[in-house]
Amino acid sequence: MRAELGEIKEKTLVEGDLSKVLKDVVLKALELWDPQKSDLIIMRHKQEISVKLPISKEQYELYSQYNLKRKGDYASFEIPVYLISFENEWIDDSVFDSKIFIVAPYIDNYSVEKLEELAKNITTPEEEEKEYTEEE
Repeated sequence: MRAELGEIKEKTLVEGDLSKVLKDVVLKALELWDPQKSDLIIMRHKQEISVKLPISKEQYELYSQYNLKRKGDYASFEIPVYLISFENEWIDDSVFDSKIFIVAPYIDNYSVEKLEELAKNITTPEEEEKEYTEEE
């Protein structure tokens, strides 16, 4: 998935080994990266996704592969997510990522929606983010 300034620009489902797919996306990001303009940052973390209970048997089988836990009325699980930032700028002590790729295993459409939200939030400039929050 590629996001720029709060918008999803590209979303592709690729079959294959996650490491190989990740390396292919890194090569794509390398082509788009301008070393004179920003850093190239690749970070791996676990993204927690929560889903309202009850869940189906199929969802249980999918999610249980990713550290499924119950939290009250919700179930949560963690998926590995790789964030590739190829256009960013330092603002004080933090980095604002304006253009990114997100690479993660496909779990289901719900997980994709949550990753889209993550990508939009990461790439939305702070002023716009504040306005968006106030509108909600």
